[in-house]
Amino acid sequence: MLGKLIKHDFNSLSRVLLPTQLAILGAAILGTIGFAINFRADYSDVQASGFINLIRLLTGLLSGIMVFAIIAASVLVAFIIFQRFYKNLMCSEGYLTFTLPVTTSEILWSKLITAMIWTIISSVVIFISINIFVLFGTGESTFVNTQAYAELGRALREVNLTLGARVIWPMLEFILLVLVGTASQILQIYLALIIGGIVSQKHKILASIGFYFVINIAVSILSTILQYFLTGSMVGTFDSFNGVTFSENDALAAYNYVFGALQPYFWCYFTFTLVITAAYFLLSRHLLKNKLNLE
Repeated sequence: MLGKLIKHDFNSLSRVLLPTQLAILGAAILGTIGFAINFRADYSDVQASGFINLIRLLTGLLSGIMVFAIIAASVLVAFIIFQRFYKNLMCSEGYLTFTLPVTTSEILWSKLITAMIWTIISSVVIFISINIFVLFGTGESTFVNTQAYAELGRALREVNLTLGARVIWPMLEFILLVLVGTASQILQIYLALIIGGIVSQKHKILASIGFYFVINIAVSILSTILQYFLTGSMVGTFDSFNGVTFSENDALAAYNYVFGALQPYFWCYFTFTLVITAAYFLLSRHLLKNKLNLE
């Protein structure tokens, strides 16, 4: 049943977010064309005709549209995701949602998974848009600018020659932390919407905004306390590096030494984030199951 819920929620969001993502790609293409024209234009003729100046103005405007579209993309995706959550569970649609033969956990998992999927899709679209701009908009004398990618490829080859497959592990850790952190942020807003809907019948959104800041402050205090102890311990760890020397050609040994020393701090912070995320989920499930009032 969870699969059917995810499919339904994904299709519901797709009706709005899919055209939005296509529009962002379109804006990126138009903006890239505009920037490329301006970038390669000859500005030595200060007496250019009004038509040329108009073209420059329009192409500059297209470039601005691209930047605005990319900035607005993440905001719009988040707004639609949380608007659908609020409408499906906290408004009159909630009567229908909670009569479905599914558990409260499945409802929450469905909302979280679809939100994560669309967040990833939005990030990929932004990444593609930026690469379209770099590839086709920044070449001075060529249609396609591959210089940046050539430099990146050269750097990656150097890293691979020095570290080999060991570099994959910190990349996987970073991806894991980003995924858990994203889920934590989504569930934090879900929890604020749920609490706001429970404590206030007339001003649910305002109450939700207030509780979001309350939750955020409480978690920030806990995070600051954790970072205080971790930072002190980390300083001690780096002090222990005094007297340890590596030759210029011993980059692998230095990497292993530093990376190994930092692992306890990464996993401590990751565990903290995971615990907070689980607390958001469990509290949200409890409130939806036992305290929600849709009157």
